[in-house]
Amino acid sequence: MFAEADSVYYYHTNILQKETHRSLYELDSKNREDIIDKVIIPYLKSEKIHFDGYFIEPESIDRIVIKKSRTSSRNFLDIENQNAFRNRTAAMLRASDIMNDDSYVQSVTPLMFKLAEKKLKEQGYTADIDSKDEPEIDKTKVFIVHGHDDFAKTQVAELMRRLGLTPIILHQQANEGRTIIEKIESYSNVGFGVVLYTPCDRGSKAGEENHLKPRARQNVVFEHGFLIGKIGRKNVAALVKDTVETPNDISGVVYITMGSEGSWELQLAKELKNSGYNIDLNDL
Repeated sequence: MFAEADSVYYYHTNILQKETHRSLYELDSKNREDIIDKVIIPYLKSEKIHFDGYFIEPESIDRIVIKKSRTSSRNFLDIENQNAFRNRTAAMLRASDIMNDDSYVQSVTPLMFKLAEKKLKEQGYTADIDSKDEPEIDKTKVFIVHGHDDFAKTQVAELMRRLGLTPIILHQQANEGRTIIEKIESYSNVGFGVVLYTPCDRGSKAGEENHLKPRARQNVVFEHGFLIGKIGRKNVAALVKDTVETPNDISGVVYITMGSEGSWELQLAKELKNSGYNIDLNDL
């Protein structure tokens, strides 16, 4: 599948910042020591990091994620675009999307932090080292994004339970003094997200107020984009009810029509199975 020699590993690093929620990437490094010396060690020593053209203060960093692959991000794009062409589907991918595709990458974040800590100890650095490893992804839970349609939300939650999974619905989780975005960040360390596009709002382009169209709530569209950025486009499915308008600038996203006949349940279960969840379709 991969064009590069088997002896070569490519290392990809992602830094997510707290306040701006901006993700920065450096891809295709062939030298893991460079990442240890230029990213992890400065972070552990509370020093500025020069990364992707920016100087980053360590206290502004939410997490650092490092993954390795046998293929470069450029080759990943070539392969996926060829697959999309053969399947006659649209593939609007970025090079950084390789980090969200487990068929290409393997997480090495804990290993890299341990190597950096060992190196610091060998250098005599004695300050407390607080590693910030990549959070563990829970593939027994599914994050559900919803609007005001309680019946649709309940249908999806009950389906998750039938499949042996735990539905995570944000308003049912404890606040613990956190803002909404902090709750989303905390409870979305899951392997899959389901987004409900239900007709809870109506809207139109400016000048077309007489032709209002059913739309999902704004928080639904926002959280949809957040999940795609955090866990990957392939691990998020949107259920669309009735004739709800969907974002037209997000290509390659899975949209499933939530009709009354119930075929959406099988389609969603298959998406979960393809994402690596332990699903028995006989439980439907």
